[in-house]
Amino acid sequence: MKGTVVTVLMLSGALGAGCAAAYFANNYIEHTVAQRRSELDAQYSPVKVVVAATDLSPGMPLSSKTVAIRDVPHAFLHAEAVLADQWRSVTGRVLARPLRSGEPVLISHLAEDLSAGFSSQLAPGMRALTIPVDEESSISGMLAPADRIDLFFTTTSGNETVTLPLLMNVPVIATGVRTLANETHIGNERMGQYRTVTVSVTPVDAAKITLAQDAGKITITLRQPQDAAEIAIARITKDTILNGPRLARTIIPRRRIEVILGGM
Repeated sequence: MKGTVVTVLMLSGALGAGCAAAYFANNYIEHTVAQRRSELDAQYSPVKVVVAATDLSPGMPLSSKTVAIRDVPHAFLHAEAVLADQWRSVTGRVLARPLRSGEPVLISHLAEDLSAGFSSQLAPGMRALTIPVDEESSISGMLAPADRIDLFFTTTSGNETVTLPLLMNVPVIATGVRTLANETHIGNERMGQYRTVTVSVTPVDAAKITLAQDAGKITITLRQPQDAAEIAIARITKDTILNGPRLARTIIPRRRIEVILGGM
């Protein structure tokens, strides 16, 4: 009888110890899993950062048109990334290196000079050239920085007037005093009230525009932002407007007639 009681007590003790071990093990596992889940949530929680809205070149200023706000997992966040709440401190700053669309903007990407001038918006090797415009050539004042335009040249050749493409897909970097860097400070009342357009061109193209201004008239046409197609126009004259392009003449060979001379 005494042995039976001891056996029951031993079994009860073992069962209790097993239940206690299972309870503490379960609590430990749940605590560990919860802690690990919390760590993962912290690592992959989204952080709003400033990224390039499109492919950007060195010298481009940061503005609402050139950048966007995107969510980036905290684990992949660069230490120098510009956060959304830091946007006001970097707006207007210019890039010192190119950025691809969607790439986060880093502090090291920005030019060191906080007050970089207008010339910092130019890519290496490019020149800023200002063209005088009127209501017609400025597209009724609707041109804006970052637009793309085509330039046509009209002049007199001999006794006829001819128009031909001068430069295609030229970037506009300023309209009057309005640039990408200061457009948020200009105000809508200044839109359309300008008499010059500044473009970014190579030195050779700057020379072409300068000569064209002296030799004839330059007309501006506005391009759709994604349109990079070449224009298949050589030259337009009054004759091509009235009669269309001339077709190459087809030379029809004359049929030879054999003449036989003779007599009786």
